[in-house]
Amino acid sequence: MRRLILLLLLFFLGIGSAGAQSGAEIPVSDLGISYLFGEPVTFQARLRDLPGPVAEAYIVFRAEGEAATRVFPVTIEADGMTRFTYAFEQGPLRPFAPVRYFYVVKLQDGRELQTNEFSFQYLDNRFPWSERETDGVKVHWYAGGEPFGQAALDAARRGMQRIRELLLVVPAAPIDVYIYASVVDLQRVFEMSGLSWAGGHASPDLRVALMAIAPGPEQGLEMDRKIPHELAHILTYDLTRERYFKLPVWLREGIASRAELSFNPDYGRALALSTENGTLLAMNELCGSFPPDSGRAFLAYAQSEALTRYLIEKYGQAGLLALLNAYGDGLDCEQGTVRALGKPLSQLQAEWQNAALGRRSGLAALGSFLPYFILLAVLVMIPLTNAFLFWRPAHNE
Repeated sequence: MRRLILLLLLFFLGIGSAGAQSGAEIPVSDLGISYLFGEPVTFQARLRDLPGPVAEAYIVFRAEGEAATRVFPVTIEADGMTRFTYAFEQGPLRPFAPVRYFYVVKLQDGRELQTNEFSFQYLDNRFPWSERETDGVKVHWYAGGEPFGQAALDAARRGMQRIRELLLVVPAAPIDVYIYASVVDLQRVFEMSGLSWAGGHASPDLRVALMAIAPGPEQGLEMDRKIPHELAHILTYDLTRERYFKLPVWLREGIASRAELSFNPDYGRALALSTENGTLLAMNELCGSFPPDSGRAFLAYAQSEALTRYLIEKYGQAGLLALLNAYGDGLDCEQGTVRALGKPLSQLQAEWQNAALGRRSGLAALGSFLPYFILLAVLVMIPLTNAFLFWRPAHNE
């Protein structure tokens, strides 16, 4: 155990990094990675020209974006061959992430050696992906044939143009868009990522967008919404970098929804109904996460899109960028808007509701009081009617 701790300490301090000491590297051949996505991953390598008997050997690996580095003992055969199968007992690898790995060997005479670092990308290899690229976006799909892929490529190109105009941002690197033919096919990825059931997701640090779009009559509308939406998350990340994760969820989703090429008419219906029922959500409750139930989550998306649109129309692109900077600096949900726009979030929500939903609110309030108005009118009319019936004018004779 002490030796393992020493190896880990050397690894994290960088003392034992590949190439740090002359002659410390182990020649490697016959590298191989084999797996079916979602199932165990097998690493193999031949460690050659070891200068003495082996006391201990380990494989060390970590997927990009994961906090934990995995270290496991391995057996080296007489010919230098080693195989190790990782069966996910300690959690699956992060989907679509690069996985970096190397081997550490301790000889019986006390010397410690290691290999260079190698890597592979943990892709979903369950499907025969086709791919096409345009404007810094590579689209991957496996159903619908070439027409489907070209339509997705067109939506990606138009979406990128819209986002660049909205955020004044240039993509930092190419983006991969993976389009699954069904939510069921995509669900396995979400399960491994610890995400809830959804129709799309972006991993900005990996520059990967995932979504489910079935080939068919509705594919164009779905592409115009989902592809720009997920691309917007990645380009917002390009603009803000690590500060992206400090942005409130309502703003991230509001920007992504504004990037969509086709407006969702159900948003308007959800807002109208919630205004009438008095069930609109407080925006400061949508900073850390959206509600778990689908109905309230949909309303959260609708409100986020509408408020973001209102802010852009009132304060312009400069106001939106100022808001991103304020929140990126770590200001809380109420105070971020104070620095950027001069008003707390709750006041901005009230102004937005009054400007965009005020007429509906007035009509809704009038409708709710209408029964009382009718009752009052009846109560007033009864004595007036009686007075009229029994009143007789005086006649002068």
